[in-house]
Amino acid sequence: MAMVTLVLAYSGAPAASAPATCAERMHARAVESFRQGRFPEAHGRFIDMANSGHPASARYALLMCEQGSALFGKDWDCAPHEAGDWARAAGVPWSQIAVSQPVAQTSSRRHRGR
Repeated sequence: MAMVTLVLAYSGAPAASAPATCAERMHARAVESFRQGRFPEAHGRFIDMANSGHPASARYALLMCEQGSALFGKDWDCAPHEAGDWARAAGVPWSQIAVSQPVAQTSSRRHRGR
């Protein structure tokens, strides 16, 4: 399977005139956890948002799932059907997703640090 190049861009705070939506605030918290190296916490937050269809969070969840061992020293828990849902939310073709270690059943909460 071809590897997906995921561009993880965060535009920062929304314009002063536009109030932040709940989704924007939740994603910002996940990004902050990620930036501070609290990866299990960030992963759990990105999954929550990815499962609700948030595109940017889905990209992070996919990156963490796909590149877990190489970038974070652990395989994150993600089932193939979850990765497929996140790929659709992120606008990435499913055929390009390489899940680092598929699991038999979905248990997205295994590595959550909350």
